[in-house]
Amino acid sequence: MPEQGAIIGNIAPYLHLLREHRAFGALPEQDLKTLIVRSDLLEFAQGELLLRQHAPSDSVLLIAKGEVEVLVETSQGQIQLGRMSRGALVGEVGVFADLPRTASVRAHTPVQALKIGRDDVLQIGGENLAFLRAVLAQLGERIAEFNQTIGYYTDVMAELEQQDFDPSILDRSQPLPEFAGFAQSFSRLAERIGLRKK
Repeated sequence: MPEQGAIIGNIAPYLHLLREHRAFGALPEQDLKTLIVRSDLLEFAQGELLLRQHAPSDSVLLIAKGEVEVLVETSQGQIQLGRMSRGALVGEVGVFADLPRTASVRAHTPVQALKIGRDDVLQIGGENLAFLRAVLAQLGERIAEFNQTIGYYTDVMAELEQQDFDPSILDRSQPLPEFAGFAQSFSRLAERIGLRKK
């Protein structure tokens, strides 16, 4: 179980973290301070789950310290999509869409995170159009990047079918952090397929 507690005392580091964030940075300072005071500060040990896939989306987590792994449960087991670190906001899609968690998030290192309740996030979104725009812009960019990444790997799959597949094509890609684990697994698979063709 994570250690949990309200933020008492110096809120300056968390205020700075929120100001740096693309979505929260658009909010008035008093709203940020109120949000910090209403949030819980959670600490997770390495290997501990922050969020569990399919669980209700009752909050978002803003990573204040450390690094997390994004994991997806599949019929073939758990797959690591990638890693995220300080400043990453996780769980926002489920909160705004009222959907269960779409992935699990596990502490890769010891992690400190602000837990912001769903009601507070929705209230801020309802009162601050700039916040909603920033969240939507960030989601739109991530979807566009995901689409490009999926398109890239679809092209590489088509290349794999060719007899003269050049594995160095995989070295030229810069995967999103969320796809780093997938990119490594894909490269290993492509190498094995290439060796079988020889």
